[in-house]
Amino acid sequence: MKIKSGFLLSVFLISCSAVSDDIREEGNDSIVTEVIDTIPPFKSINSNFTTDSLILPEGFTYTILFQEEFDLVTRADGKQFPARGYHDLSVFIPDSISPETKGKLYISHESKYANADLGDGGGATIFDIELIDGHWKIMSDFHHVDFSNVGGTNRNCGGSISPNGTVFTCEEVWAPNTSYLWADGKGHTDTSFQNGRPLWQNMGYMVEVDPYTNKAIKKHWKMGRFVHEDIHFTSDGKTAYLTDDNSPGIFFKYETKKAFDYNDGQLYAYKQSADGESGEWLSLPMDTLSLLNCTKIAMQKGATMFIRHEWLEEINGKFYITETGEDDFDWTDGITNGGSVPNYVSASLHKEGNFYDDVFGRILEFDPSTNKMRSYLEGGFFSDSSGVFSNPDCNTSVSIGTKTYMVICEDINWYDRGRAGAEGENGKCVMNEVYFLDMSIENPAVDDMMRFAVMPKGSEGTGAIFLPDGSMILNIMHPSAANPAPFNRSCTVLIEGFRKNEKLLFHNWFHWFNIICMCGY
Repeated sequence: MKIKSGFLLSVFLISCSAVSDDIREEGNDSIVTEVIDTIPPFKSINSNFTTDSLILPEGFTYTILFQEEFDLVTRADGKQFPARGYHDLSVFIPDSISPETKGKLYISHESKYANADLGDGGGATIFDIELIDGHWKIMSDFHHVDFSNVGGTNRNCGGSISPNGTVFTCEEVWAPNTSYLWADGKGHTDTSFQNGRPLWQNMGYMVEVDPYTNKAIKKHWKMGRFVHEDIHFTSDGKTAYLTDDNSPGIFFKYETKKAFDYNDGQLYAYKQSADGESGEWLSLPMDTLSLLNCTKIAMQKGATMFIRHEWLEEINGKFYITETGEDDFDWTDGITNGGSVPNYVSASLHKEGNFYDDVFGRILEFDPSTNKMRSYLEGGFFSDSSGVFSNPDCNTSVSIGTKTYMVICEDINWYDRGRAGAEGENGKCVMNEVYFLDMSIENPAVDDMMRFAVMPKGSEGTGAIFLPDGSMILNIMHPSAANPAPFNRSCTVLIEGFRKNEKLLFHNWFHWFNIICMCGY
C-alpha cells in the first residue's frame, strides 16, 4: 500500500561508486542515469532481547522528532498541552511547491484514555518539516487535530492519505457498549449521544481528516463499523481495501459509486475458494443495522475469517497483509455463524474441533486480479536459532537499486514461546524488531529477512515511512516506562543513513503531481 506519504514514493538508492555523475538534459528536471543493482544498504544486525535503547545498523543514526509528554501540542485556541502518546500511523503530506523538501508530518495516537485538554480517546498531531542542509527540521508548532465535530474518536491506529489529499485514520476499536468506553472514568468521560447515536455506536469507523485545517471532516459510516486497522486506496479512486484486526476478522473492500467520492459506495467481504486458488467478494447490506454489525453479517454470508489482519501494502500489483496471529483460539462462534476457515489455517494451524493455534503469524499475499489469498511468509525461528520473526504488524515498502523491499515491524502477542528470547521471557518483557525483505524472492523464508532495528524494551515499531530523500520515519510506541530517557515514552524518530553511501534517485513524480493537482493545492 502506502508508503503513506502524500505522493506514491519509490526511493532508489544507487551506489556512488557504481554510478557516474547525473546526466541531466538541459531544461529538463528528469534524471537520466544507469541503474545498477546494489547489495542491501546495511548488514543484518543481531537480535537483542534486553536493550532499553534503539539499535540500528552501523552507519545509521536517529533523531527524536516528537515525544509524548515532553513536547507541547498547540490547540486551535493557541493553548499548549503535553503531547499524547501511543504514536502509531505516520503520513507525509508533501508541500505543493516544494514536495521533495517540505511537507507536513501526521502522527496518530492509538489512545483510549481520558484527556481533558486534548479530548478523550484517540487523536493525532500534525507539524511541518523541511529538509535543510541535508537534514529534516521541524518548522512549526505541534498542532492538535480536533475530532470534536465527529463526536471524538478512539484508538487511532493505521490509515493512509487518500487520492484526494485527506488523511483517513482507522479506529481500532470494537465497543460493545458505552460502559466499555467510559472505562470507570479512565476513558471517554462524555457518554452522551454523538451524531445521534449512543457513544459506543459512534466508534469503530474510518475517519477523514483535513491536514490543512487540523480538523476531522467526517466518519465514513458506509465503510462499516469494525476493528479498523488499515486502509489502501487504489489510484483510480474507485476502491479502498480495509483490514480488520479481530479474530475472527474479515477482509473488506469498499467500492465508490463515483470515483474519488468516498461518501457513497458499496461494502464487500472476501470469501476464499475451497482450493485457495481464487475467491469472491460478497456484497453486504448497506442499511444502518448491518453496517453496525458488518463482521457478523459477513460471516453469515460465508465470508472467510482471518486471524487479526494488520497493515497492508501494495507491491507490484499485489497486496501484502500482515496477519499477526493469536495463541490458542476458539472459532466455534464464527463457524457456527457461517464463517469459513482459510485453507492455510486448516492445513497447518488446526488443533482439534474448532480450536487453532497461531503463535507467530505471517505475511499474506492477495492478488486482486485472481482474488487468490495465500501465505507468502510464515513467521518462526531462524534456522541458526539466531532469532525469531513473529507477529508482524506495520508494513511499508521501499525500492533500493533495482530491488524492492518490504519493511515489516513486529508487535509480538506476548513474551513467551520464544518470541522474546529467553532473556525477554525471564524478564517478562516484550521485545520487537524491524525487518527488510527482498520482494524478488518468490517464496521467501524467515532466513531471507534482514534485521534492521531492535526496538527499546517493551515497545513496538510502527508508522514506518520513507521521506523524499530516503530518510526513514519510525514511531516507537508504548516503551517500558523503566527505560532511560528518551525511550521511556512513545516517540517519533527520524532515521538517517541510507543516503550516506548511496545516491538517491526518485521516480513517480507524476503521482506527486496528480495528487497535488487533484487536491487543488
